[in-house]
Amino acid sequence: MISSNARNRLIIGAALLLVIGFVGRQMFFSLAPPRHADHDHAMASLDAGGFLTIEAAGGQRRNLVGRPGKVLILHFFDPRAVAAEEAQAAQFSNSLADDDAVEVVFVARSHEWPSATEAAQTAGIPTQQLYIDKDGRTSTMLGVRRWPETLIYDHVGLLVHQAKGPMDWTSPALRSQISRAQGGVQEID
Repeated sequence: MISSNARNRLIIGAALLLVIGFVGRQMFFSLAPPRHADHDHAMASLDAGGFLTIEAAGGQRRNLVGRPGKVLILHFFDPRAVAAEEAQAAQFSNSLADDDAVEVVFVARSHEWPSATEAAQTAGIPTQQLYIDKDGRTSTMLGVRRWPETLIYDHVGLLVHQAKGPMDWTSPALRSQISRAQGGVQEID
């Protein structure tokens, strides 16, 4: 028979091993790939049940899950607080109108179209590039927490750059990020 002292040591040792195992497992799964500081929310990796939609003005839905096939720039903005940045983003988008390898999509944080349309007209955002995130699910799944926020994805749906908050759309660094996205980003396992 095991003495009570030995049994207590075994129980404490087993509990300690369980705690160490749990903490180690949590640390392992919390490690982020080095290509993105927060977490991996590449479109191809999202667990969104296969659908992550935004809505166009006519009610058509666009599914963002998967491979976009071109560089995709998603600019999330709040139509109640349209700033000069949205006008700059619209001008930038117009400068890329002839480039079939890059697409700019404006996603308004709105449950209804009138406010989004009015904000788009104020900023000069082309209506064919305007969508709304009606239920907020898309922005949540993509990790958008600050409005405005801009995400740049490469042609296979891997996140290349995330600008939290306002961004300078005239910066040469933006063109550099787009060039980087056109070359593709290596997925890190």
